[in-house]
Amino acid sequence: MGRFFKLAYIILFCTVFFYITQSITVYARDTGKIPYSVSRILFKTQQLLAKDKTSEALKLLEDFQAKQPADLKPGGKDPVGYQHYYINFNIGNCLLTLGNIKKASTFYRAAVTNNPDFTPAWLNLAKCYYDLEDYNEAGKCFLKGYETAENKTPEVLYYSAVSFMAAGNNKKSLEIFENLFAKYNDKIKLEWKQALAQLYLSTGRALKALPYLEEIAAKVSGKSRKKWQKILLYQYISLNMKSKSLKYATFLINEDPVEPEWWKILLHIHLTDNRYRDALSALTILSYIRELTLQEKKLLADLNMNLGIPAQAVNYYEELILEKKDSKIYEKLISACLALHKPDKALEIIDHALKYKKEKKICMLKGRILFEQEKYKEAYKLYQRIAKEMPHPGYPWLMAGYAAWHMKDLNKAEYAFKSAARYPKYKKKAEKVINSIKKRRAGAKSG
Repeated sequence: MGRFFKLAYIILFCTVFFYITQSITVYARDTGKIPYSVSRILFKTQQLLAKDKTSEALKLLEDFQAKQPADLKPGGKDPVGYQHYYINFNIGNCLLTLGNIKKASTFYRAAVTNNPDFTPAWLNLAKCYYDLEDYNEAGKCFLKGYETAENKTPEVLYYSAVSFMAAGNNKKSLEIFENLFAKYNDKIKLEWKQALAQLYLSTGRALKALPYLEEIAAKVSGKSRKKWQKILLYQYISLNMKSKSLKYATFLINEDPVEPEWWKILLHIHLTDNRYRDALSALTILSYIRELTLQEKKLLADLNMNLGIPAQAVNYYEELILEKKDSKIYEKLISACLALHKPDKALEIIDHALKYKKEKKICMLKGRILFEQEKYKEAYKLYQRIAKEMPHPGYPWLMAGYAAWHMKDLNKAEYAFKSAARYPKYKKKAEKVINSIKKRRAGAKSG
């Protein structure tokens, strides 16, 4: 938004000095209609201004006005012309040229009080209010300047709309913008469309902004091009225009294949539509263009794992662990190793993980691997230890029982299964094995 206002400021500045110069022409045209005393002072003022003697011109005008009656106010009876709108206007011009904006505004206000149809004073007053950051008043004055102008120009309406926009008066700004575009459709500049598009977006009218955004993104050049392209692409996404989003993202990548922003947005589009393989491709390319964030690296590893590429996932998870130790990453790394049928490597990683932090989930995972490798004695000891550390150890007691059973240690197995049977979830399974143990013992005695 700031760029629009900076641009407007430059144009307004030019407009002011145009009207300072134009005042001479206006005055020359009206010399037969103003008091002689005013005409004489203005003639001297113009001579001084022509020599860049602004301070002397200001003093001349102020000395003249100082002679007025004490009770004379703008709009009062003034046959001599002390408060003539040309006098006030030229005092305002001098003050503005000398940088006294606030004081200049009071004289422009006096000028339009005496002559409400005096366009140059309205426009210069608007400029003062704009510089003083009183944008609402600036908008009103620009609008008056447009309405009173003999030759109306669309630029003044634009300045009014932008001023109201800066004031946060979006309703009035939008009203003026739409009037401007309706009246001067063939004279609308690209920067005006930029301002209107921003206004539509800020008032939640993205669909209205869309045709302007499409034109701006296609025509604008330089540093702001990518900014507008990004705005357009995000609007397609937020409006759930899936086909357009994908098509435009692809177009932007073809136009600039090394711009990471486009690959990042394409990744988001694919993820949203559950196209995980395409998302993986986009993220992999992004990793070649720039360093991935920690979150992006996690996503890259997870996508590889979920798409059945555990070897690549292992590499990424190992890189992540080097950057930042994390129990969840350890769990995923162990799962990837198991998917590659590398239980020994998984156990090695588990030992590293447990040195970092003793997580019960990882301990249980180690027990499972030991059990599957038929290392029943180690599995039994581990499950027994876990069970003693947990508040509800039904599952580790159950697994300890199975490990002891395979060790053919029926006493340990029975103790473990009885401990597991105290928990409703595991009672049925545990009692079934306990009955088997009793039958085996009975058979051994009868034999």
